Amino acid sequence: MKKIKALFFDVDGTLYTHRVHDFPQSTQYTLHKLKENGYKVGFATSRCRFETSNLPRFFREFAFDACIYDGGALVMEGNEVFEESPMQTDEIQKLLDYTKKEKIAVRYSTFADDCIAHYGDARILDEFFKLYLNMPIEKPYENEKVYNMLAYPSEQRQAEEIKQLLQESYIVEHSRHTLEITARDIDKSKGIAHLCEKWNVAMQDIICFGDGANDVNMLKAAGVGVAMGNANPKALTAADVVCGHIDEDGLYHFCKEHNLI
Repeated sequence: MKKIKALFFDVDGTLYTHRVHDFPQSTQYTLHKLKENGYKVGFATSRCRFETSNLPRFFREFAFDACIYDGGALVMEGNEVFEESPMQTDEIQKLLDYTKKEKIAVRYSTFADDCIAHYGDARILDEFFKLYLNMPIEKPYENEKVYNMLAYPSEQRQAEEIKQLLQESYIVEHSRHTLEITARDIDKSKGIAHLCEKWNVAMQDIICFGDGANDVNMLKAAGVGVAMGNANPKALTAADVVCGHIDEDGLYHFCKEHNLI
C-alpha cells in the first residue's frame, strides 16, 4: 500500500465503541502514528456537529485534516466550511407533513443544532442519549438550512411511502424503522471526493473504514474499502477487506499489517 495518501474513518462503530463510550487506546495510537507518517486523516460520520460535542477529548482535540458530517452533506477543514449540500426545502416540508400525519418521529440537523420536529414515541429520545450522550432539542422546523434528517417509521408501509415521497433525496435504510435522509446524490463518498480533488489525491490512493449501511458508497469508492469485523452486512459486502472487530483492535492490526504505521 505504498501509494496510499489519505485515510477516512467512520466514527461510531469504527473509531468509537459504544461498549465503553470511548476510543480504544489502540485506535488513538493508530491515528497519531498515521499523522506522524505523513498521511492525511479525516473522519466521515452521519453525526451532525452537535452530536460530536460530547465525544471524549481525544476526538475533539485530534488534528483531523478533514471533518465530514451529516452523511456527507457538510464538509469542513478545521473551522472552515469547504462544501455543503443542504436538503431542498420542499423535500423537508413533505417529510415533516407526512411524519406529523403518521405520528412518526423525525429529527433534523442544522449547522449548529440537532432538533426533533415531533415524535410519536418518546423512547426515540432515550435511544439518542444511549448513542450520543446528548439529545436533540424539540423545535419545529423554521426554514433553516438542513443537512440530514432521520425518520423512524413503525411500519414497512410507512418506510416505503417515505421513499416514494422523497424523489429528490438520498435515503439510507438502516432498518425498516430507521431512514437517514440527505440531499439527492449526497453521501459520505461525495464529501471525500471533494476533498481529494482539492488535495490532488486520487480516490484510488485512499483507504476508507466503516461499519454501517451509510458507509457502503465510500467503501466502494475508495481504492481500498475496509469493513470492521463488527460491520453491518451491507458494509461487509461492499468492502474489499474486512479487518478485526473494533473491540479487538481491528484498526491497529490492519494498519500495522499493511505497514501504514
